[in-house]
Amino acid sequence: MTDRVRRLTVVLDGDYRDDDVESIVEAIKMIRGVARVEQHVVDAQDHIARTVVRAEYEAALHKAIDQVFALKKFDRNHAAWQEKEQK
Repeated sequence: MTDRVRRLTVVLDGDYRDDDVESIVEAIKMIRGVARVEQHVVDAQDHIARTVVRAEYEAALHKAIDQVFALKKFDRNHAAWQEKEQK
């Protein structure tokens, strides 16, 4: 037996003015099985959530970059050490 789906959530790729999004709303309403389309206005919580995600992403990216440079530094130091040992 398969599950029944009652609701889908559509998230837009950015913030749009309400008059600009009207064509998207109308297009979604034309899809078979759509009973209602609601618009949700952007509020402070949306901006806070985006800021938190952006900060977490940037921190992870900085950590990855730091690890790459640490490995390169280790490789250079290790190669210099090996050269000294061979002489």
